[in-house]
Amino acid sequence: MNNQRILLMMAILVSACLVGDLGQAQVVREDGADSIAGVLDTAKPQVSWTFRSAGDEILFASLDADIYRIQSTHDHEQVVTAEEPSGGCGGEDEGGPGLFKLKVLDPTGAELCSASRPAPPPGWQRDPRLACVLPTSKGQVQYTLVVELANLDGETPAPYYPFLLNVSLRGIAPSGSNIQSAIAQSGNHF
Repeated sequence: MNNQRILLMMAILVSACLVGDLGQAQVVREDGADSIAGVLDTAKPQVSWTFRSAGDEILFASLDADIYRIQSTHDHEQVVTAEEPSGGCGGEDEGGPGLFKLKVLDPTGAELCSASRPAPPPGWQRDPRLACVLPTSKGQVQYTLVVELANLDGETPAPYYPFLLNVSLRGIAPSGSNIQSAIAQSGNHF
């Protein structure tokens, strides 16, 4: 009977690890976001786009990149890889810096917001997610959204790093307003 309990507990533990590994491959996308496809490489480790806002808005940006990493082999075959952390089912070795970074620069070029690999939980997520509250201003202000390779330490440089950048610019809804009005105000302004 004791061996059956041990086997049952081991089966439950293995099942939990397998379910956790399947969940790591999921990509959560915000409804109503617009997407931009791009490519970075060591010769061009940064790309950027400008947008305008009068403030009282939040820029949401999420990058899908590590999950689409394509690495060329010596035989010129392409292998799509989902970068998985080592260590199996959870653990402290899932931390560390991410490869990609998102930044929002103000009109002077100063960094207003930035995001790289999120801190656990969920530690398995390697792609940055950014929510940048834009300050109120008099009139429209031009901001710059930057995607860059942030950390190649210990990485064997790949020929290129494709990504999908999901963005939305949403108004901050006032508390106490009618919910339909709040939803309309918080719709994507891009």
